[in-house]
Amino acid sequence: MRSPSIALLWQIWRRNRQAAVALGAITLLGWLAHVAARDGDPAPRVGGPGPLNELVAMVSFLLLFGIFSYTEASGDKGIGRFPHRLFTLPVSTVRLVAVPMVSAIVAVTLLYLAWMERLTTAGSTSPLFVAVLLATFMVFYQTVLWTLAPLGALRLVVLGAIGVALFAIGIMPPPGGGESSLWRSEGLLGTAAVGAMILAFLFAWSHVARLRSGGDRATSPLTPLLALLVDLLPSRRSAFATPSSAHFWYEWRTAGVALPTLVGGVLVLIVAPGSVLLRGDGDNGMAFVLAVLMTPVVLAAPVGMAFSRPVFWSEELSVPPFIAARPLSAADLVGTKLKVAAAATLMSWIVALSFLVGSLLLWGNVEGLSQFAIQVWAFHDHSVLTVYAVAGLFAVTGMFLTWRLLIAGLWAGLSGNRRLYLGSVMAVVLFIIACMVFGADRLPGWVLDEPARMAPFVWAAAIAVIAKYWLAARAWRGAQPPFVRRYLIAWLVGTASFIALGIALWRVVRIYVALDSFRCQSLMILLALLAVPLARVGLAPGLLERNRHRR
Repeated sequence: MRSPSIALLWQIWRRNRQAAVALGAITLLGWLAHVAARDGDPAPRVGGPGPLNELVAMVSFLLLFGIFSYTEASGDKGIGRFPHRLFTLPVSTVRLVAVPMVSAIVAVTLLYLAWMERLTTAGSTSPLFVAVLLATFMVFYQTVLWTLAPLGALRLVVLGAIGVALFAIGIMPPPGGGESSLWRSEGLLGTAAVGAMILAFLFAWSHVARLRSGGDRATSPLTPLLALLVDLLPSRRSAFATPSSAHFWYEWRTAGVALPTLVGGVLVLIVAPGSVLLRGDGDNGMAFVLAVLMTPVVLAAPVGMAFSRPVFWSEELSVPPFIAARPLSAADLVGTKLKVAAAATLMSWIVALSFLVGSLLLWGNVEGLSQFAIQVWAFHDHSVLTVYAVAGLFAVTGMFLTWRLLIAGLWAGLSGNRRLYLGSVMAVVLFIIACMVFGADRLPGWVLDEPARMAPFVWAAAIAVIAKYWLAARAWRGAQPPFVRRYLIAWLVGTASFIALGIALWRVVRIYVALDSFRCQSLMILLALLAVPLARVGLAPGLLERNRHRR
């Protein structure tokens, strides 16, 4: 290589060349689709970008952030630290930090320029200001990954809070470039963002320099605080009664605490400040309730991707000897994972419901929640018990949905097959992005225009149910009877909860929409039968058994 900087860039390319090729292909296909749509519709398009453009753009930016995470695994301890193997290179520390950061800034700016025409709407911010905010977030993204690696899953909360803060800054300038105070001008806000970017770079530089001087023994200003937090965690003093209880404690300490911690952090750092600022707006009362209740469900999706691996937050999919040598069968190991997921789900919902009750009593607006309760009461024979039953069903089905997202990928993560695992992860990621991009009213509105369009969905759901139970019958043939009985009970309770909630909500929804009652109820029941995984959990012990003896 002609220079160390080119060598470092080449290393980033070699390590992420597949993701980079996929990013280029997605961007090119997006451009071709945009040109084809523009040629087919000569009239100027008014409004925002189409949902397909938004979906593809979000996938491309997600790939870019994955390319420039610039981290390495540290054995079974997790991912996210700066690559220590680079410390031996004859390169200055400032170059080690500046090359990935500058290249990330250039890449995110070029990607935004490539998508700018397709994503530009009649917003209030200029493209230059948006590019500055994206570059700022990229620098903070790398800084958080490198400097806060000991926080583990809490880094997601920190990045989420930074993203919300930058989004709030992005909407501060007045619409249409109208008159505003100096404090809301793009010039001052952009200058502040650049200053914060420089400070983040200096902090990351000092952190990496400290690590390079002392390796893993180097301490940071957060080390005493982290040690105090670790000391406050409950510790085990007595002996374990069974090997299963010992493994449950190990899984809980390494993986189970992640979801409750994330839920609490998001509610305190993101949801609470927003709800306090908007407490005078009565229209946001029900939205606040839904945001709190959906927090465990939404966070369970990314946490479940890591939870499904043999070791939480480790890039390795093989079973480590520490777990493989335990006197437990593969079914026992999977059963422990299921129990830890259930405990994490219960703890997360206790945190969410406690936060919801406390916030509603202190500053929340209960008008929207009261109107919904009145509707349920009116359409269920004026029964107060029914209102409480529906509220309980919401909580129970939310818990089962959270639990489902935690355990649905166990079969792929425990198999040790990287392609299978990445395929399942990408399916979840694409589904989440599609839910964010495609409005919730698009599909119902399309069906309402012609109620007969519901028939294909009913038939598709029926075929999916048949295929699911056929695969489940084959997957559970060689399973241990105690494992089958315990999981079947949980599956029956979860499925019955989804069916009961669907029927209860349908009695309210049918008053406002003109749909085929028989087909809609059938579709709800079929979707409830598909909600809780069955076949995939049955496959997990066998796949884990093969992965366990692979070494």
